[in-house]
Amino acid sequence: MQNILEAQASLASTQLVALTDCRGYEQDSVDLAVASAVAALEAVDMNGATVLIKPNLLLAFEPERAATTHPAIVRALIRAAKGAGAARVLVGDSPGWQGLSSVAAKTGMSAVVRGEGAAWADFSEGVSVDLPEGSLIRRFEIARAVVEADLVINAPKLKTHGLMYYTGAVKNLFGCIPGLKKSAFHLRFPGRAEFAAMLADLYLAVKPALNVMDAVVAMEGAGPSNGKPKDIGLVLASRSAFALDWLAAGIIGYDPADVPYLGLAARDSRYGLDLSALSWVGQDPAARRVHHFERVRVLKETDFFRRKMPAWAHGLARNLSVPRPFFSDGLCVRCGGCVKICPAQCLSFQEGKHAPRVDYGACIRCYCCHEVCPADAIRLARRP
Repeated sequence: MQNILEAQASLASTQLVALTDCRGYEQDSVDLAVASAVAALEAVDMNGATVLIKPNLLLAFEPERAATTHPAIVRALIRAAKGAGAARVLVGDSPGWQGLSSVAAKTGMSAVVRGEGAAWADFSEGVSVDLPEGSLIRRFEIARAVVEADLVINAPKLKTHGLMYYTGAVKNLFGCIPGLKKSAFHLRFPGRAEFAAMLADLYLAVKPALNVMDAVVAMEGAGPSNGKPKDIGLVLASRSAFALDWLAAGIIGYDPADVPYLGLAARDSRYGLDLSALSWVGQDPAARRVHHFERVRVLKETDFFRRKMPAWAHGLARNLSVPRPFFSDGLCVRCGGCVKICPAQCLSFQEGKHAPRVDYGACIRCYCCHEVCPADAIRLARRP
């Protein structure tokens, strides 16, 4: 009986989400908010450990654009890890297509890592990780630094996302896959449901010990890179990335079950999300709900058309109904990031056109191009 009660108590502790008020990025305020949120959870033993902090370093943007984890959050986490006895603190990510050094400099992360005596982790080398319990993926290639760290602190940014509607703690772990190898997963799993299952399985492979979200200033609208900053004023923390994302998605107005990987986790016990045990401490998520947050519209997709229509007709219907990327000649800066990252290789520069040409017959609607565009030159729509 005692073992059963201990197991139930352990599960309940992982479903707890701490929400702390933090109205700006002044370092003292952030340090206090992060420390308070982490202290409200079951303690994570960092004594003598190598701790890897994984922020969101999507692109070389200034922190004020709210596309990346703010450096003040990472500074607070480095200090918290060292204060808890960590022997070594690393910071790492694998940006979509730009070099880490340029991204780290522009986001303000280089100065934080250097100033706090932490070190950069190299995410370029991958190692194979078996995942027999995965629902879709049984083996991942994950950055060696992630695998060899004693524990991972996941430090996401709260944003909208063209494909997943919302991006937070679970989606942030996609950066643990080295470089352009991430694109292969979009090609292999082009649908929302299967891509979501891949992300959920990746969470099981990485197993972050702690998740601390920067929701001080979130991103609304055309996220995850070209949306608008939106004040939320919160730092959230949990042992479970799914529990954290469930509450965070609700705060910005989503039905969390509509976020594909959250809906999956609510149905499948292997991901450890128990909604009956989900609880919070600190700020009341209902009271902190943002009522005018510009969200990505949720498409209610069902299997009806797949069952009733031949494959060619379903493909045509999908092409007509699912938003696709349209490029602006006037806004495109020809950085080439979209062409480089496109998993379907359906983008190319043509003579006489400034922006890339899109082969919509080959386009898989993964929105990688939209995600990495630094100039807001891509619009997702059903028609031009």
